[in-house]
Amino acid sequence: MCNKEEKQEGTAPAEGGVGDISEDESPEVYKAYNRRWAILVTLVFLNIANASIWINVAPVATTMATYFNRQAWEMNWFSLIYIIITIPFTFISTLFVDKMGFKVVVHIGAGLTCAAGVLRALATSGIIPDDQKDAQYGLSLFGQTLGGMAQAFVLFVPTKLSQLWFPKDQRAISTTLVSLSNPLGIVVAQVVSPTVVQSQDDIPTLNYIFMGVALFAEILAIVSVTRAKPPTPPSGSAEKSEDTRAGYLAQLKAIFTCWPYLCLVLALGAGIGLVSAQATVTQQILCSLGYSDEFSGLSIAILFLCGFVGSACSGILCDKTKAFTPITKICYGTATFFAIIMFEFYLVPKQEIAIAIFSGLFGFFGVGGYPVGLELAVEATYPVEEMMSTAFVFLSGQLQGFVIIAIVSGLSQDPKPHYSDIEVCTAGGNDDIKPRDYSISLMVIMGLLVFVVCTTILFFHTEYKRLKAETSRKSTSCAQRTQGSSENDNENISQIPATVISY
Repeated sequence: MCNKEEKQEGTAPAEGGVGDISEDESPEVYKAYNRRWAILVTLVFLNIANASIWINVAPVATTMATYFNRQAWEMNWFSLIYIIITIPFTFISTLFVDKMGFKVVVHIGAGLTCAAGVLRALATSGIIPDDQKDAQYGLSLFGQTLGGMAQAFVLFVPTKLSQLWFPKDQRAISTTLVSLSNPLGIVVAQVVSPTVVQSQDDIPTLNYIFMGVALFAEILAIVSVTRAKPPTPPSGSAEKSEDTRAGYLAQLKAIFTCWPYLCLVLALGAGIGLVSAQATVTQQILCSLGYSDEFSGLSIAILFLCGFVGSACSGILCDKTKAFTPITKICYGTATFFAIIMFEFYLVPKQEIAIAIFSGLFGFFGVGGYPVGLELAVEATYPVEEMMSTAFVFLSGQLQGFVIIAIVSGLSQDPKPHYSDIEVCTAGGNDDIKPRDYSISLMVIMGLLVFVVCTTILFFHTEYKRLKAETSRKSTSCAQRTQGSSENDNENISQIPATVISY
């Protein structure tokens, strides 16, 4: 009897209730509303809009530098601002969701993303004269700053959405779809930017395109996100979690004194930081060896597209086995191996096929292990708010991304003379954009990556606290139902302890 499912899904009954169930029976009735899918789609587009605004300069950095009459390294600020501003806003956004709720956080993120897209478009629309390039550059960076603020409000909500709106057998699907929308936005930018921008005259068109995406996401948010949570919760944990959790500061203390979680913060953050930095500086690295902007963007797109496939595979495997720790270690260990090979080919010209292959393999295991890593972070910190455990993993990623970008720029050297005839960094006509030799930079990054991953594989261990708690509650519930069944055998009553009704 206790092996049966503890909840049932069905079509919502007609108005008047779920049947003639007496008050003494006190069944828990949970409802899953169709609106949850509209909110999910909204968050997907919102993350795509925000991520594409963040990274759309990187694939065409040299052309953008020519447009603003700046050096190529100054275009890194469009990415670095996101990383820097996310640091304080991680604490602000998690405090907002704790005090004001899901709806307020989503609308703040949507509004700031929309404002970022509009300001970026206005800066290059012709309203500011072309002889005032400093003003155009400044307004663009201000818009980018608003986008960085928005990122902290839209990037950390996948697990919160799943908890509040989805039944327990759909939470993994929801979290995966929304979590992968951010890298999907990076792919969109990596493909669209070099396709649209063939010369500096195309920069305004690029900004109009991404402004349109941001406006569409804002409209979706206004229409679909009209309340923080459904009238009736979709699961028992959604019903009880917000009432039983400790206060904000107590939860902060809990996660920062959880050593397995801190180890994950370092390891997952290193992966996020590496991929973020790679999306930012790949074009600058590869142009020194003759690789086009289009190929640089394509290599990043391949990385993320293979990552989507890897995420689906690791998610299915994890759902079946619940082997969070082994899967995470295997994914990140294998990803490190392929990352090293990929970076070695970054240092050799005319290796497009090899770079594409190993970028794909790195993405399959590196990005593919990311959703499982987030689930593992939740398991290690349960019952802390899911958005909080996710947020500080991303914060670590942003900080490490900043360090990696600084290493790439700071340790670069003058280019090797025999490569001077093939570089395409100066193809945009800006003499201030100089090709560089990034051999030492990449070797240092490879060494750091090996250290972090080896440390994690050897020393990370944690119990699955959430699974343990759910198993304990299920055993208790089974025992109670068995006892109640034997007491009511003569009444021939079939009781349903938890019902999920899909609207």
